[in-house]
Amino acid sequence: MQNKKFEEDYFDEFTTEKPWNAFTDKSYKRIINLFIKNIKPKKNDLIIDMGCGTGELAKKIKDIGYTNVLGLDISKNCILMAKKQYKGIKFKTADIEKTGLKKNSVDIIFYCGILHHFPNRDKVIIEAYRILKENGKIFIFEPHDKNPILWLFRNDKSPVKSTKLKTPNEKFLRKGDIINDFKDTNLKLVELNCTSNISYTKDHFKKLLPYPLYLSVYIYNIFDYILDKSIFKKNFGSYVYAYAKK
Repeated sequence: MQNKKFEEDYFDEFTTEKPWNAFTDKSYKRIINLFIKNIKPKKNDLIIDMGCGTGELAKKIKDIGYTNVLGLDISKNCILMAKKQYKGIKFKTADIEKTGLKKNSVDIIFYCGILHHFPNRDKVIIEAYRILKENGKIFIFEPHDKNPILWLFRNDKSPVKSTKLKTPNEKFLRKGDIINDFKDTNLKLVELNCTSNISYTKDHFKKLLPYPLYLSVYIYNIFDYILDKSIFKKNFGSYVYAYAKK
């Protein structure tokens, strides 16, 4: 069960003065290209950015012509920041296990870096099924536990894991976790794969690490770029992505 207070406090603290903008513009473009390639959204589709943070992904989606976007996040500070930054997009404070949205009302759900904040995702999947229209689609983009660097710093079994880089709820996902999430549901898992070359901003690392450690962002980004060009990306890429359909 997710401790929601941890999530609210963690992201409220980091977004008091600055947005939660983890990825570079190039990385957002790669993520959205994967989204479009797999989901093939229509221009008028209602797209829900679940766990939208301070709204950067929702803004990127809107900027390429998908204007019917709604961002949901449990952090009030995140939503306040998103509304302040991006006036033309709807944002709402909500728990993605209980969104308050109408049944059969949503065309597309986008989970980007949010599902790993739930130790058990059964309620999230049940709510997704409830709000999705018939033939509605889900796109998932989550940090991958089998990636060696992410495992080293985030997995509980790692001897050098950092507790400052995550909330107590977090556990990065593997392909098998996503398969299990959709097993015995009425949602069909269509695509499941890995990718890399998802670079982080220096400002994001500054929020998490002191000087000079936050400069390691450059080392991480170079490693992830090289991994993306290698044969190991399929099994050890930094992010796992999936497409499911109702």
